[in-house]
Amino acid sequence: MSDSMLREADWEDIRTFTALARTGTVRGASEALGVHYSTISRRLEQLEKTLAVRLFDRGPQGLELTDAGEELRHVTEPFAQQIFDVQRRISGQDTRLSGRLSITMAEPLAEHAFAPRLPGFAAQYPDLELEIQTTTDFLGISRREADIAIRMDNNPPSSLVGRRFFPYHDSVYAAPGYLEDVNPVRLPTDARWLGWEFHDTRHPEWIVKTEFPSVPVWGSFPTLRMQVAAARAGLGIAMLPCFIADRDPGLVRITRHPPHPSRDIWLLTHADLRRTARIRAGLEFSAKVITENRSRLLGKLENQTPQDQEGAAASPS
Repeated sequence: MSDSMLREADWEDIRTFTALARTGTVRGASEALGVHYSTISRRLEQLEKTLAVRLFDRGPQGLELTDAGEELRHVTEPFAQQIFDVQRRISGQDTRLSGRLSITMAEPLAEHAFAPRLPGFAAQYPDLELEIQTTTDFLGISRREADIAIRMDNNPPSSLVGRRFFPYHDSVYAAPGYLEDVNPVRLPTDARWLGWEFHDTRHPEWIVKTEFPSVPVWGSFPTLRMQVAAARAGLGIAMLPCFIADRDPGLVRITRHPPHPSRDIWLLTHADLRRTARIRAGLEFSAKVITENRSRLLGKLENQTPQDQEGAAASPS
């Protein structure tokens, strides 16, 4: 691959290639760059035509770099990062309350805590176009894939700056009628924990400190929405975030133990962006939403004392 060929390549085509190499899918690159799928495909086709090489093969897991693609990635990544760094620093000087503001967070937090507050944000900042990205991955804020990240994680990247709030809390839930059919204390083998993934043991470490350490883990339901749906359907008991399960009429807590702290909630951005007017607006809005939902996130039941909360669940005897 000659230097002259690279000089002929369009920068937008190079950006597209870098996004494809990083995400591994046309959809991922489309979301990262904020352009339509067809644009991604067209730019890749144009770049391959300019360089007269095939850069990707389609594999079972998505796009896989060819040897030529690996070589191009090695050349372009440092240059692309420098461009992203410059763009980020320039954006950090922006004092306008207008333009696109991208916030990434887990889908349950977006749905249950943030969505009800978005109309108020839109009314307060009519010239800001808000984009909510629902993912648990740490998107490359340094590459402008997101401006703000709200993460439930005990070890956020050191490259980001921000604020640690408090951990969200979990408890044990099941469908109201589930305990009519099984007794997870007296006959634990008749009950089942709903698993997040397949384990080498039926009794992994995360169930040891619960009231039901002898109940085996069964199945794999890797998304929170599927865990909730399976528990609601009476398939088994599940460890779920209180801020979601407490408001689900198809679920009840089945433990007298207080909710258990899970991962810390972090509000993060890049150092170069935190003084930007629109980023400050997004950070202030996000902090307010998190703080206002503190009781729900901690698993405090409404209109009950801490002593009442410990006895509120239908704990089996």
